[in-house]
Amino acid sequence: MTSSRIRSAGSVLAIALAWATGCDDGYDTAELVGRPLWTIAYCEAEVDGVGIVDVETDYLPHVVCCENGNADFEALKAQAVAARSFLYYKLDTSGSIGDGTGDQVYTCSKEPESQHYEAVAETSGEILTYEDVTICSFYVAGAIPSVDDCIALPGDDDYSNTEQYVTYNYNLSGDDVEQTSLGWIDPGNPYNRGCKSQNGAHCLSENGWIYDDILSFYYGMDIIIDVADGECIESPDPDAGTDSDTDSDTDSDTDSDTDSDYEDDDDDEDSGGSSGSCSHAPHRRITISLIGLIFGF
Repeated sequence: MTSSRIRSAGSVLAIALAWATGCDDGYDTAELVGRPLWTIAYCEAEVDGVGIVDVETDYLPHVVCCENGNADFEALKAQAVAARSFLYYKLDTSGSIGDGTGDQVYTCSKEPESQHYEAVAETSGEILTYEDVTICSFYVAGAIPSVDDCIALPGDDDYSNTEQYVTYNYNLSGDDVEQTSLGWIDPGNPYNRGCKSQNGAHCLSENGWIYDDILSFYYGMDIIIDVADGECIESPDPDAGTDSDTDSDTDSDTDSDTDSDYEDDDDDEDSGGSSGSCSHAPHRRITISLIGLIFGF
């Protein structure tokens, strides 16, 4: 049931080299001009009030733990990708990221455990993109769904009053994707592709959904998982992500105190971006384009 597409540096580089050497594999060369072929990974990040921290082995495990630490495992992986995407967006636009409810919570009363490190490692370098930009991956606590389709109903426990921001975008693409009111709503804004519910993601994971489908559930069917390139990024396991159905290989956000089956011990409520974070198109993250490779800029 895999819906989102995972694009690695190797696959797009192969397309670029074919174009540069005159090979015609059916790709529209006009679409490649100026297109980012892979993202240079942020291996370190400046966290306001903390300093420089390692992204993959320090920052993200802490954020996953503090933000949604008791979620089911595939929901933890979805949280890791959303948190990494929001971090990249903030570093692209601001150069640093806050530690707290305005951005993402890095410092809390808990320390990451093995499952949090594993969720980050199994999604190493993965970020959410749409139209070749890193999206502002909003997520909130949302209501606790009472039904197995994991779409919250009126009357479900919305203790954080954040269900109003959640978007349900499974089977939707393009302009049909619902944008969240946490960001600038405009079909021409590619950075706002909706908002994930942490409680809903936990529900989906418990019902057998894998993390990339969970991400598509909230951000749309045309969301792409790009894999950044850098020395801090682990090589993907060729056996990971296999979909048993197809046999192919394949902030403003709120931390949650939920029911007894899914209780987060930390009381922090945090935001993966303020309501204005996606209001304007940011400078594109550091990328290597085909034009740059050929002409040296």
